Amino acid sequence: MKFTYNPVGYKYEKNKVGNTNLKISEIGLGCSGFGNLYSEIDISETKEIINTAYNNGIKYFDTAPHYGAGLSERRLGVDISDLPREDIVISTKVGRLLKPNDPKNLSPITADGFVNAAPFNRVLDYTYDGIMRSVEDSLQRLGTNKINILNIHDVGKETLGNEYNQHFKDAMSSGFKALGELKSAGVVDAIGLGCNEWEIMEETFKYADFDVFMLAGRYTLLEQSPIERFFPECLKRNISIIDVGIFNSGIMATGPTENAMYNYAPASDEIKNKVAKIYKICDAFGVNPIAAAIQFPHFHPVVCSTAIGVRKAKNLKADLELFNAKIPHEFWVELLEQDLIHPLSPIK
Repeated sequence: MKFTYNPVGYKYEKNKVGNTNLKISEIGLGCSGFGNLYSEIDISETKEIINTAYNNGIKYFDTAPHYGAGLSERRLGVDISDLPREDIVISTKVGRLLKPNDPKNLSPITADGFVNAAPFNRVLDYTYDGIMRSVEDSLQRLGTNKINILNIHDVGKETLGNEYNQHFKDAMSSGFKALGELKSAGVVDAIGLGCNEWEIMEETFKYADFDVFMLAGRYTLLEQSPIERFFPECLKRNISIIDVGIFNSGIMATGPTENAMYNYAPASDEIKNKVAKIYKICDAFGVNPIAAAIQFPHFHPVVCSTAIGVRKAKNLKADLELFNAKIPHEFWVELLEQDLIHPLSPIK
């Protein structure tokens, strides 16, 4: 069935990505859930999410081979197939090749948090050949001949552990060469790196010139660790930040509950206490904490977009309403005065 564009009134800024000519909507859709992250999601729901996003002016979609071992890319490719390709922005990632599982076992695989994912094993490969192969595979899964933003994925110490040094070396040498060639050929508009550690991104300044970084969980209402050193250097180099993980694994959305998670682990009492203080100020000003968490990163000039993930179209609608909700300036001032956000944090 042909998609019918039915705009509902939301309008979003389109921000330039680094030194490129590419512009993306200030809110994007993260599609890790399309790969059955933590639980299965029906293909009809993913299509409704995409249509809801597009009709609300959200035209930037982020995915990765890692998400469901290719399942997210495949579903996204189907879901956007009737949208005007020139009107949307797709980002995906490299660093993991997908190799078919043992053909004697045809069952889906549950691993790395993805339930009933595609029957492929992930193999880390940040080399020139690995990245070229990964991009070719992603283009086919997505059903497109162009990737707008290509990020090196999870080349951090937290993810790679003892394998970090070799993989980082590969990524910064032959891997970066591959990205440069893909950009020169027009297959990719912007090149970047995505992980949870801004210190790794800072380390790349010695080896590579990226257009964008996708930073997870490090510039949020709860944490602003990159603001003193890393963000100023990004502004100086004209490198944009796509901010993701803005709820810090959920605690900023759920509040300081007994089982609250913070950065993929149970939240400490210290973190819970800080969240409780933020929630108390939200209550005093009549501000929805989720609205505050969604809006806060956009005050910083280095942030060109935030990508949010949802499992239901109705949840996306709710998040977009919260992004557009009015929050009094005095609320942000109170957070500053109570030392709950970094004093260098822009609040307007």
